[in-house]
Amino acid sequence: MGDWKKCIAFMAKYVPLWVIISAAIAYMWPHMFRDYKVVISPCLSLIMLGMGLSMTPQDFKLIILRPKDVIIGILTVYICMPLVGIGLGKILGLSPMLAVGLILLGCSPTGTTSNVMTFLAKGDKALSVTISSISTMLAPLVMPTLLMFYAGTYMNVDGMALFMSIIKIVIVPVVLGLVIRKAAAKYMDTILALVPATTIFAIVTVTLVVVALNVKLLQAVALEAAVALVLYTFCGLALGFFVSKLLRMPAEKGKAMTFVVGVQNTALAVALAVQYFDPVAALPGAIGVVWTTICCSFIASVWAGRDTKAGGMGQ
Repeated sequence: MGDWKKCIAFMAKYVPLWVIISAAIAYMWPHMFRDYKVVISPCLSLIMLGMGLSMTPQDFKLIILRPKDVIIGILTVYICMPLVGIGLGKILGLSPMLAVGLILLGCSPTGTTSNVMTFLAKGDKALSVTISSISTMLAPLVMPTLLMFYAGTYMNVDGMALFMSIIKIVIVPVVLGLVIRKAAAKYMDTILALVPATTIFAIVTVTLVVVALNVKLLQAVALEAAVALVLYTFCGLALGFFVSKLLRMPAEKGKAMTFVVGVQNTALAVALAVQYFDPVAALPGAIGVVWTTICCSFIASVWAGRDTKAGGMGQ
């Protein structure tokens, strides 16, 4: 492995650390980053381009071979997680925009991080990749519909504008990535080796800008938002795990189901919150970038360790 590949591998290994450092820098010197709100959507598109570059026809094969597992995963994400968001908002008595932020996160598709966590946990990565890919492709239709229904109780939601934005910052980059993968097949090993670096750059940039935009709000509601996000994440992971148990899925499928339900596209939630809602609504997603990675990395390592010693999910 070349030196540059080792450097990228090192960067990828410590993503939570870079996010925490960037958040701290933006919190201390917000004036350096708060004028760059415009870069949030392009950064998300960069992340989605990386997803497209990493996708293959195999990622959609399971919808034909194992449609039940895939459909259950997608329905659990899109039906249960918005309800978790709105439920926690009411139970915790969150301010309207924080509640909208949780609902927005709940209406988001499965995040690509779920694939990494499933791999680390020695779960069914094929199932995770298929659910995350298809839920992402469905996002332009599903997200605006869910947000108009749930977030519409707090504020007016422009469904068509959301639809067009999701097409532009999610679907177009994913399709472009698929096209590049086909057209530049002989260079894909090098291109894919660079994808983690560009993704980390995009995540860190989004963190810098979002934290800088919300320093005063963080001082006022950081604890409230953090508690809500921690509970939200645990509810999502528990729901995914419970569904797998209820349907008597094998251990590997159960791990995948846990992460595809509990890990959502926080960067997309942040981008849409900043553009269409309110900076406060971006806080759950911004905190989620850090917390979800740390929490799920720990769970994945525990499961992987148990597999090494005894096998299974500790059933």
